[in-house]
Amino acid sequence: MTRSRDQDRLDFIERLLDELREREADVAIIVEGSRDVTSLDALDVPGPIIKINVGSSLLNFCESVAREYASFIILTDWDRTGKQLAVRLEELLRSTGVEVNVIFRRRLGGSLPYQIHDVESIHGHVERLRNAVGIKERRPPPG
Repeated sequence: MTRSRDQDRLDFIERLLDELREREADVAIIVEGSRDVTSLDALDVPGPIIKINVGSSLLNFCESVAREYASFIILTDWDRTGKQLAVRLEELLRSTGVEVNVIFRRRLGGSLPYQIHDVESIHGHVERLRNAVGIKERRPPPG
């Protein structure tokens, strides 16, 4: 049996999501909004997942979260605003001395079709791929 493109795409995205699921508990994921948190929750990605606090400046937000965590994964949307936000977050967080991962955002964004430009849509996309290849629920990671 030959593997379908959908199966290959699903496997790649699931491997990336497994990296998020298996990260150290003290590595926080930063997202833009509540729907992003809901999408990651639905994909069994554990917290801490922090949405950007729109009630304070980005500098104050970064200083505040840097006091709680020493390492972050920035997972903003893949639109122009999300990209600009990722760059600014990385700059401000690094200035506080914490570790910042933006590579994951690039890898995940590069694996998604052009129609998917926000974190909140990832869960629906994964579900469509799972249905297309006949998988009813997420398989546990190998090993």
